Amino acid sequence: MKLVLVDDHRIIIEGICALLDGAHDVIAIFSDPHKALNFLKQKQADVLITDYEMPDLGGIELFKAAREYNPLLKGVLLSMHDETIVLKRALREGFHGYLLKNVSKTELQQALDKISLGHTFVSAELTHKLLDDKPVHGVLSEREQQVLQLIIKEYSNKQIADTLFLSERTVETYRKNLFRKANTNNIVGLVKFAYTNKLVS
Repeated sequence: MKLVLVDDHRIIIEGICALLDGAHDVIAIFSDPHKALNFLKQKQADVLITDYEMPDLGGIELFKAAREYNPLLKGVLLSMHDETIVLKRALREGFHGYLLKNVSKTELQQALDKISLGHTFVSAELTHKLLDDKPVHGVLSEREQQVLQLIIKEYSNKQIADTLFLSERTVETYRKNLFRKANTNNIVGLVKFAYTNKLVS
């Protein structure tokens, strides 16, 4: 497969290239996601392996923009985040793979083999965490759970809106609903509600 690698840390790109060990054709590497997008507008690649967090243009946004020019492009998100909320978002956005940056050579090659066949591959560590994620059904919607986790992480409404592609007004509505369902008017009560009902890991 023809691969394009994007990460704003050069050492990560070099590490991935070393792990690939010539098993696939790396046609381009970039530390600037905007330059990567310009390349992907003009060249056909099979797989984009991209960092999740990068200045100005994140990996998910880069993949979505690139697919407008190449709908068959497959995406692998490379991240330090082992949180299921990020994984779920990536899968919703059409990614075929989600790997942690401590990925081994064997796991990376297994992932690309599966992705080449049209399957989805998620790091084993994250798969186990996802299976252990058992929210109380009927208490909160999936979106409410996403907002709840970000509130607990002390994200502002704007940060939550940017992360989940919502308007700040919508986030404020979610926030009010969460406080109402938790029967509280402060963050401490919300955190207690979340852990009592196993809504966060």
